[in-house]
Formats: sequence, structure tokens, C-alpha cells
Amino acid sequence: MDHQYFCGWDGGGTKTEVCLVNEAGAMIACRSFGPLNINGASQATVRQSVRDAVDFMASQPGGLSACGGLVIGMAGASNQDAVRLMESAVRNAGYQGSLHIRGDQEIALEGAVQGHGAVLIAGTGAICFGRDPAENRFRVGGYGYLIDDGGSGYAIGRDILAAAARAVDGRGPDTCLKDMVFDALHVQDMPGVITWLYGPQTGKKEIAALAPLLLPALEAEDEAALEIAQTAAVDLAELVIAGWRKTGMRDGELALMGSILTRYAPIRRLVEERLRSALPLLHVAPPRASAAWGAAMLAMREYVDHK
Repeated sequence: MDHQYFCGWDGGGTKTEVCLVNEAGAMIACRSFGPLNINGASQATVRQSVRDAVDFMASQPGGLSACGGLVIGMAGASNQDAVRLMESAVRNAGYQGSLHIRGDQEIALEGAVQGHGAVLIAGTGAICFGRDPAENRFRVGGYGYLIDDGGSGYAIGRDILAAAARAVDGRGPDTCLKDMVFDALHVQDMPGVITWLYGPQTGKKEIAALAPLLLPALEAEDEAALEIAQTAAVDLAELVIAGWRKTGMRDGELALMGSILTRYAPIRRLVEERLRSALPLLHVAPPRASAAWGAAMLAMREYVDHK
């Protein structure tokens, strides 16, 4: 068919990147639309994002019928209700072709790493996801904030609150984080913090939003902040080390992704130091390409495998 293309979506909580590639894997178009995460946006907002993305595909040469396959990567892909909602929205928007929904870590790996290796993603949550030389996939972590996600934005925000509480009590070192928390939450004392923390409006995202307070505290060489950064780095490096241990790998690529690893240079540096010591043959490198491009390449692979 003329104008054959494959499409990948990287659906996030703030935006959805849509990437189209041709049969050679070269990018031919890319555009961003609204959020696609039903945990953070209304169903109406998600459906509008889907309609906008499908309309963009339809505007390409050959229209929707020229699309050889669509892969959508999104958080919560293991939730069948979320998958059914997404499938329904895409079909209702007019796309009737091949459709596969994958976890956001899967499309990130496909875009970021060539050959065997993994992505270490630390945002609100944290996970290491990779593949060994035999193409077997492996996962370490990412089990959610209630029992896991050390080194994530949530864990850092929680530890900042804990450091403030310990400082007030005298159980830990005095820290500039205490006043930073009070200012950020517009409260005067720890009872105010507790009222905010256990209020109905506060969830993991609100706690994770406190993580940026760590950076100015690190610049001030605050003792509690340095300890939080060290703990985060240990937890994140452990995800990678455990993944390499369970697969028996010694080398390979690792791409560091997510806001904690891309915006928090001190934590990234500590993670890289631990990894160099534990896995000297590991090659830490920036992602080779976007997750949306990875999703489009998965769509092309599905097409080839079922041709």
C-alpha cells in the first residue's frame, strides 16, 4: 500500500507524544497532544486527547487506512479496565486497524536501548525494565508507593516530610527542609503539615511534588538532604544491580529516564558512581530515541510478525 506508516503513542499524565515512522523505521511525523493517563485526567479529557491523536493520524497521506499498526504505551496497562477504556476511545475516534496497548516501560525500553540492557525510570514511581541477550524481558521494582518505589519522587517527598518531623522533635539533625516544607504548604508548624498530609486532597502526586525542595537543600549541603539523596541513589542503583544479577549479564546499555534522574544531577551522579563500582562493564548512556518512537517500532514489529 502507498504511504504505509506505523504509529506509536507515549501517553503520559501531562501530554501524549504521537510518532509516525515509515517502513524503514525513519520518523516521518511527530506531534504532542493532551494527557492520556486516566488516573490523572478525566475520561472526557482522555477521550479528547485520543480524538486529537487519531485526527492527526488521519491527516497523514493515505489517512487511517495507511496505518499498518498502532501501539499505545501508557501507565497502568496491566489494568484491564483502563485498557478497555483506551481501546473503546480509539475505536470510537475512527481507528479500526491493528491496536496494541503496552506498559510505558516497554515502549521506553524499545526507544532508549539497542541490544541488551535496560531503562531505569525514576519519576513519581521507580522501575528498572530491560531485556537480556536472548531477548527475554525482565523487571525489577515498580510495585507502587505503598510497598516499593524507593528513589522515586514520592519517596523523596515522603523523606523530606520525615526529615522535617524528626528535626522538629530533635530526633534528627536540624534542616532547612523544615522551613521549606512549611513555606511550600503555607503552614506554620508540624500540626499544619499533618493536617495537609492526611487530608482528602493529598495523595502520592502531592507528596512527590515536594521532591524539588531537595535541590536547594543539597546546594546548601544540608545534612538531612544529603542523606535523602544518598538513600535515593542506593535504592535506584539497587534496581539495576538486581536486574543484572538475576539475568547474569555483565555488560549492556542502561538509559536513565524520568524527572529524578534527568533533573536531579546530584542523585544521578551518585547512582552512576554506585553502578560503576558494581557493574564496571555497564554502559550508561542517554536514551537513543523517544518512547513514542519505540512504540511505533513495536507497531512495525507486530505487523512484520503477523504478516
